[in-house]
Amino acid sequence: MKLERGRRIALRRDGTEFLHDLRRYTTAELAAEPDALSPNALLRPVLQDYLLPTAAYVGGPAEIAYFAQSQVLYDALLGRAPVFVPRASFTLLDERAHSLMTRFALTLPDCLTPAAALRERISAQLIPARLQERFADVSATLDGAIAPLREELFALDPTLAAALDKSTLKIRYQIEKNRGKAARAALRRESQAEAGAQHLTGLLYPERHLQERLYSFLPFLAKHGLDTVATIGELASPDSYDHQILTL
Repeated sequence: MKLERGRRIALRRDGTEFLHDLRRYTTAELAAEPDALSPNALLRPVLQDYLLPTAAYVGGPAEIAYFAQSQVLYDALLGRAPVFVPRASFTLLDERAHSLMTRFALTLPDCLTPAAALRERISAQLIPARLQERFADVSATLDGAIAPLREELFALDPTLAAALDKSTLKIRYQIEKNRGKAARAALRRESQAEAGAQHLTGLLYPERHLQERLYSFLPFLAKHGLDTVATIGELASPDSYDHQILTL
């Protein structure tokens, strides 16, 4: 990349010539103006490793992806490359979050949704079991009643069967709409569960970002104490490349 008036301009080859001719920069000119050229994202780790040879590099998913793309440059320019090791990846839970996820049978992907969607998922489990059975019975009864009626209408006039299909969809929609209302009513009656949904979203999917993308380590250190680092070291599996869930 070439720095020109505060802008980074890519040096690209057009046939055998550079659009911004790299060859016009002499050694003396580069020494006088060393910041005139800079590597791009793919070349940067290669230059970095040339200046400070590295045996192994521990990085996150995005960093490892960059290194994978730079492999051909490593081979061509250095003839070697460091060993790329994925860093440990984990999500931190507190006891409350762990209890909520257990109570409502939630997985981490379940919680990586907007707050409204998570509230709906939790509220659906708060409907009394008998009421859930009633909704299931109504749906089953509808299926049993509509099927033979549709067959006879189709035999008489296929367009009547098509009209019945549309009406059936509307009936199903209303049933599910009322199921959702019942779920939300149950959620309102259990305000602690609603607060729990907000807690999970705030901890695990804050502002629709992954926890590690938004929070620094300081809030966890402040809440759980200075021995948090040691606790994570005991809980985390250093040999696992899978994403881990740790409860502090």
